Amino acid sequence: MNGDMGRPGTDGDGVRERSNAVKEAWVRTNDEMAEIADRRRDEGWDVVSMPAVHTSPVSRDQGDDDRFGLVYMLPDNHAEPFSEAFDRGEFPEYQVYRNETDGYVYLVTEFVDPESDTIILVAGQYDIRLAKGMIKSALAKGRVHSHFKTVDGTALGSVRHGNPDPFLPDVDRA
Repeated sequence: MNGDMGRPGTDGDGVRERSNAVKEAWVRTNDEMAEIADRRRDEGWDVVSMPAVHTSPVSRDQGDDDRFGLVYMLPDNHAEPFSEAFDRGEFPEYQVYRNETDGYVYLVTEFVDPESDTIILVAGQYDIRLAKGMIKSALAKGRVHSHFKTVDGTALGSVRHGNPDPFLPDVDRA
């Protein structure tokens, strides 16, 4: 017997239903990404932008010590443009635009490589309830990683971020 049966906010299988606010937040996140992309192009940057199909918060307990962070699953039709842009630079700079709605974190991450005048924008969302291990790992190590892969699991690249705070939800971290 499933303990979530009949609990508000879940379907009969215990899966949390997404509210209209959650759906609207995802639309706003993608709209914000498009606006950022347009501004950066106007400033002369070469910009590649894409929404992740799925974003998973991964902790150190789930495998390789350096795999913790956010794993962005990118649509297959964005794999080649992402890889071409990613291979041009090292992306030492980043900016995170984050919002939280109904237990989800929505973010647009701007990966910046000034040497190649390239910016990669990725929109993602993750369930805060599933991020406790990642938050603990990021705070313990003082860093977080962004990993990118395709739907079939093909690794496209990774970036290490020295400050995990912009990626983490506003939760009690005690």
